[in-house]
Amino acid sequence: MDSQLSKSEKKRRAKGIEQLVSELAALPLGEIASLPCDQEIRAEIGSAKNLKGGARKRQLKYATKLLRDKPAEDLYDFLARKKGSMLKEKREFHELEHFRNALITEAIKFYEEMMHDNGYMNENKPVEFLPESKTIQDIVNHLPEVDQVSLKNAAMQFARTRNRKFSRELFRIMKAAREKTHFSQQ
Repeated sequence: MDSQLSKSEKKRRAKGIEQLVSELAALPLGEIASLPCDQEIRAEIGSAKNLKGGARKRQLKYATKLLRDKPAEDLYDFLARKKGSMLKEKREFHELEHFRNALITEAIKFYEEMMHDNGYMNENKPVEFLPESKTIQDIVNHLPEVDQVSLKNAAMQFARTRNRKFSRELFRIMKAAREKTHFSQQ
């Protein structure tokens, strides 16, 4: 999925990891020592604790660089248990937004191709919408509980009408699937 990310999205994700590292550096040294990550990252976060000003910023940026290409899910969970942090929820929210925007883009492209090829779309004739959609497959891999038919229908309705209520409906469908997945895991 990283290959589909825009430069701005990559920057936003890096900023989110930087915020995570900053919150981790605010923890007491005993908790930093028990972080679920590499010893090197633990040491860099711990050394940032006693620094001030620009030196602290540089140290946090370096720790962020080390962590950027590694999975940070365990660190988000650790921080959520220790501080009740909203960082994990924010990151998941942005992921759902990314999926929604990618699906809308794909739906619009598909709809415009259908209109260009036929000149119109027969509302009574069923169309296999996005038969081999990479975005739908990514969403299903990330959210196994998601209703694919509802997703496809809402995306198609948005492509036809450009009505924002269908965009919000797509987000609600994915958010409900995410909550269902979290609930079933607990």
